[in-house]
Amino acid sequence: MINIAEYSAVLLAGIGLYIAGYFTFVYYGLLEANTRLMPRVCQLEDRSCKTVLGTRYARVFGVPNSLLGVVYYLIVIIVILGGIKSGPTSVALIAVSWFTVALGLVLAYSLFFIIRIPCPLCLAAHSINLALAVLLAVILT
Repeated sequence: MINIAEYSAVLLAGIGLYIAGYFTFVYYGLLEANTRLMPRVCQLEDRSCKTVLGTRYARVFGVPNSLLGVVYYLIVIIVILGGIKSGPTSVALIAVSWFTVALGLVLAYSLFFIIRIPCPLCLAAHSINLALAVLLAVILT
């Protein structure tokens, strides 16, 4: 049985997975940005989130940020539902979660001050990552 913190982390990771999956499919041209799979308010618009996908800030180490997000959120879900609460896996996951927060700060800065493109989904993902980092620190320590 999972507690409220674990449930919250799985729920947030699921939402993050949905957003990251959406970005990834759009990035690779496997899905149209205006798909019905996403509520209209969250769809990638031409001068918003969709434009961000074409910038150098959409990739880390040559890999799309969203693809890394898909892997990260899946690992979070597996670790929590698998009951892994101690050991090197949990320590590594906590470290990775705080790295995503630091990276998110850099990416948010670039959104606001460098490329000046509003991206509500990007900011939602960064917020999810912050909440997950806090929750994972509580759950896994």
